[in-house]
Amino acid sequence: MKHFLMFLSGLFFFSTLLLAQDSLLAPTDRLHTLPFKPGEKLTFKIRYGFIRAGTAEMMVLGEQEYNGREALHIQTTAKSVPAFSWIYKVRDVVDIFVNPQTLLPYHFQKKLREGNYKADLFVDYNFADSLGRGRFIRYNKDMSVKNEKKFNLPLKSAVYDVLTAFYFIRSRPLRVGHSFIVTAHEMQKVYNLEIKIYRKEIVDTEAGKFRCLLIEPLLKGEGIFKRKGRLKIWLTDDAYKIPVQMTSKVVVGHITTELIKMEGVPQVIPARLD
Repeated sequence: MKHFLMFLSGLFFFSTLLLAQDSLLAPTDRLHTLPFKPGEKLTFKIRYGFIRAGTAEMMVLGEQEYNGREALHIQTTAKSVPAFSWIYKVRDVVDIFVNPQTLLPYHFQKKLREGNYKADLFVDYNFADSLGRGRFIRYNKDMSVKNEKKFNLPLKSAVYDVLTAFYFIRSRPLRVGHSFIVTAHEMQKVYNLEIKIYRKEIVDTEAGKFRCLLIEPLLKGEGIFKRKGRLKIWLTDDAYKIPVQMTSKVVVGHITTELIKMEGVPQVIPARLD
């Protein structure tokens, strides 16, 4: 499930995404109309090879106040199914609070509960001061604190957490053959990713059949994707860019995340074929 959150998520995935010929967004730049609205809920099944391992949800929960500022609250969850929980129980939750006009993050929190591994990560972003502050906590089995680390994050330009960046991707124009520049961070480490848009494909899922764009994040320098496999993401080839499938290779086999249900989306999805 870590792999799912890494490319969502959470997947885990990503950050300030712009076409190569575009200039970087400033933290005050506003986006056009967002392709997702409060109430959107996407449900996925997660397979490890041919085994159904879990389910995941991506939810735009709505606008609310965060530290006196208007914010959009987005949440993803991943959990193992009962049969798989006997082997490895997962209950992961990631929450973000972002500026609804710029999609810049105010706050990021990730709570991982995976087998005996239990950890929390909290990051607060202050772009006015060009500084983010984070805290990582690792717990023992009984949830007593094993160790804690605090860190500062430089914010010289628009730097996004992995989940906010995934939603930012959906707000950008995507064109086959073009690349995207990505500025992301993992803890205090800022790194660059290139998002490549390969081709158009038709993907058949439990939620329906869709015309999609296949994209892939490629590491530029060191970062969280340096060690394993390839991550591929299929987004609907329309204004909504709904994620319908994601695959990631792991040490043994691969993980596939497939869309099985959509709620709070337009009744007509142009890329849908059935």
